[in-house]
Amino acid sequence: MIKNLLESYKNGEIDLEEAEEKIMKILYEQGEDFFLDMHRHRRTGFPEVILTEGKSTEQMLEIVRNFLEVNGCAFVSNHDEEKENALRNAFSGVQIKKAGRLMVIGQSDKPGEKFGTVGIITAGTADVPYARECVLLLKETGAEVVEAFDLGVSGLHRPFFGIRKTKDTDVLIIFAGMDGILPTMIASLTQKPVIAVPTPIGYGFGGRGEAALRTMLQSCVPGVVVMNIGNSVGAAAAALRILKAIKRQEDVPDGET
Repeated sequence: MIKNLLESYKNGEIDLEEAEEKIMKILYEQGEDFFLDMHRHRRTGFPEVILTEGKSTEQMLEIVRNFLEVNGCAFVSNHDEEKENALRNAFSGVQIKKAGRLMVIGQSDKPGEKFGTVGIITAGTADVPYARECVLLLKETGAEVVEAFDLGVSGLHRPFFGIRKTKDTDVLIIFAGMDGILPTMIASLTQKPVIAVPTPIGYGFGGRGEAALRTMLQSCVPGVVVMNIGNSVGAAAAALRILKAIKRQEDVPDGET
């Protein structure tokens, strides 16, 4: 559709202002207090995720409704019980999947071919809800996932089970609270890209994820990618970017760059 508009502009059938206006209407949906990026998933390979915090229930429902009308799917994060109930009531006839603080409403446009595998490792069981959000996002956007949970360093032998279980994956995402040491340890034993996610799990000083974040940022193993506290969405997006870069390289014919 955009190509046709550009052809019309090139041929002098519409002027620049009209072309810009029509393209904006294709790419975005504008309401009184929102401006929605409807085609982000096609441009970046990762969908826009609707953050419910700070939005009224009415704003949230209107935004979700727009995404469903245009894309057939909406990704919603950080909802409370009241907003979750409102979503389920408003879209009772639509498929809904939930993991942790993430809901997928409608049918996502998954690619027909899987393009890589992500290993998801958690230090403890308390980290699993954050990992589950990441798993759901990755599966809904076309990646395969291998899960290895509760394998932290409180027993030094345990992380090796996680390394073994995820040995055939392309990228690792590691969730850890408390001291946050697990990503550094695993990154020292593998060539795989490691994405570290501190979780707000712990107690006392630094127990809301601050200590884990500091540890991961101070990792003496170079190359560990660190997300903000509890940022499962960012971790999934980073992993998908890496997987797609690998896939593009694999698809280049021999002798070409």
